[in-house]
Amino acid sequence: MIAVVTGGSRGIGAAVIQEMTARGYECRDLSRSSGFDVGDEASVNRFFGELERLDVLVNNAAILELASIVDMKVETWDEVIRVDLRGAFLCSQAAFRLMQPGGTIVNVSSLSGVAGADKFPKMSAYVAAKSGLAGLTEAMAVEGRPVGIRVNAVSPASVDTDMGRLAGIGQEPLSPGEVARVIAWLASPDSAPLPGANMRIDPPARG
Repeated sequence: MIAVVTGGSRGIGAAVIQEMTARGYECRDLSRSSGFDVGDEASVNRFFGELERLDVLVNNAAILELASIVDMKVETWDEVIRVDLRGAFLCSQAAFRLMQPGGTIVNVSSLSGVAGADKFPKMSAYVAAKSGLAGLTEAMAVEGRPVGIRVNAVSPASVDTDMGRLAGIGQEPLSPGEVARVIAWLASPDSAPLPGANMRIDPPARG
């Protein structure tokens, strides 16, 4: 079985690859560190064109640029949307063309992309991208159902990664492994027939 994890070189992506490998999947990393760009159509098509089959796609690639609304450069906004949302669309489009019935897609969103007041300052582009990803998950789940492809999402709270530390959120973070286990469950047949879910992973209760 083949699983593609975008942005798999570190953080949640690396933990997902470790978890999926332990479950018997052959994992491929689609990221700049592996020579590919999720936001570039030609690069994405080149990557997926090298695959003969695909069972799981985890859309995890994301960047975070902190800036207030008044100081946000348009170029910065566009780059965050390009990687975080356009990248998930391009990879999912390629996956839909390649997957057979039984394939699964898991989108890594964020609690900041869930409706409500749990938002943080200087993260407008990231919040917009993750909110868009939540909506994209629902739309893809509808289109995936007739062809046997399940699409779900996870929306974790802050995670102990470089990006989580950059965000500067003070709550105790989740570990990448905790998030990866939920992602791997959604990617596996164990979570069937669940489609279109966006699972909140709230801050952990320790002790």
